[in-house]
Amino acid sequence: MNNVVDLSSSLSSDYGKLYESGKYTDISISVGKEPNNRIFLAHTLVLCTRSTYLENGLTGNAEASNEIQQTAMTFEDVTPDVFEVLLR
Repeated sequence: MNNVVDLSSSLSSDYGKLYESGKYTDISISVGKEPNNRIFLAHTLVLCTRSTYLENGLTGNAEASNEIQQTAMTFEDVTPDVFEVLLR
């Protein structure tokens, strides 16, 4: 009898649901320039585990840091439409 449960098969879907719900967000990310800017609410845990670039930005580039140093980020050189694709 196989008692192994594959939790990874729904992990991507679960992340999508979490993002869509807006629950438990802990960072705001301002993207784009006026008048075409947008603020995204996100989860630092997900950002750090999915992107070393964002992890370095959020932890202050400290190699040994285990703590988030920022609760807000700004990216003016990316359009909101492109950034939303990256978040998903």
